[in-house]
Amino acid sequence: MWQTAAVLVCVASLTATAHGQSPRLELDLSGTRITYDTLAPLNAPSLAALTEWQRPSLFARVSGSVTRLEDSGWSIQGRGDLAGWLSPFGPGSTTRLEIGGALGGGRHSSGFDSFLSRADARLHLRRRASGVGIGAWIGASLAAARNSFDSAAVTGLVPQLGAWVQGGSVRATLGYMHTVVSGDAYPEANLAFTLTRGPLDLTLYGGVRASPYGTAALDERWAGATAAYWLTRNAAVVVSGGRYSSDVLQNLPGGEFVSIGLRLTPRRARPIPITAVAPIVYTAEQNTRGEISFAIDGASRVEIAGDWNGWVSEPLRRDASGRWIVPPGLPPGVHRFNLRVDGERWVVPDSVPSVDDGFGGRVGLLIVEM
Repeated sequence: MWQTAAVLVCVASLTATAHGQSPRLELDLSGTRITYDTLAPLNAPSLAALTEWQRPSLFARVSGSVTRLEDSGWSIQGRGDLAGWLSPFGPGSTTRLEIGGALGGGRHSSGFDSFLSRADARLHLRRRASGVGIGAWIGASLAAARNSFDSAAVTGLVPQLGAWVQGGSVRATLGYMHTVVSGDAYPEANLAFTLTRGPLDLTLYGGVRASPYGTAALDERWAGATAAYWLTRNAAVVVSGGRYSSDVLQNLPGGEFVSIGLRLTPRRARPIPITAVAPIVYTAEQNTRGEISFAIDGASRVEIAGDWNGWVSEPLRRDASGRWIVPPGLPPGVHRFNLRVDGERWVVPDSVPSVDDGFGGRVGLLIVEM
């Protein structure tokens, strides 16, 4: 299933070229029922953690999980993804070159180990028109994998191409990969759809892979969905299920699953709608000098709360011109925030674009360059 993950990571890293964001941190506590293609069904409570950084020229993600498998011991999984971005035709070009890779592995209490490494190179083209973003990419990955069943590593070459379209907080992605392992080709197509609407985050995915042996019975098809419903800004109920594919490089079986759990995070990570009016981008120098300020007519006291401080209200200082000064030293990236006026009403300053906060209100957008 790493190919499907590669498509999603690729799209996430493409989004990172447009918006730097504060680190994403998530902890999932869940219970899962898994039916492997080669084993009996298992009940598996698990603990999973994820941290992710997005910057205009860098995307990084580290994830890991510990799973207790019923009557089969335990399993530990870990993975890291890193992608850097270059502008070979100048900073104003819509073309980007991505260089990245991934390392991952797992261990079962029985002594079974698996390992995967991958190097990626992709060329991306993206455009925006009438509030809709579109993009495409072409590239290739070189991967190597090993597990306890094989005495030597298995290598694979994966040419790939894909396209995406995004309107607001809805995104659809289509990818094609042609994995070649030991002379055998595994052509594969993946489709992913993501939606953020109020307190709901929804992901749908599916894919098909043709067998290299010309037998339709050996072809694979998979599909699944994950829905996270946010109860508060820091906690969500997560339900997922479906079928996932086998891993042709690590020689791991596919299977079916259903899972329910609780997600905890200091800050809900949500995409910035592509239709939002572009907010003012403050330079690092303006941020350091304390030159970020807002005009609030008729206010005698103003406080600010945002995703960089856990939404804890901080008082603002008013300068001689009557503008309210944001404390210097905000973390670089895209931030959501609100102002509280005279201890009563929450507002988004005039001329500052706003987006849905997921709870029936609005929050402003503020960007600080690195």
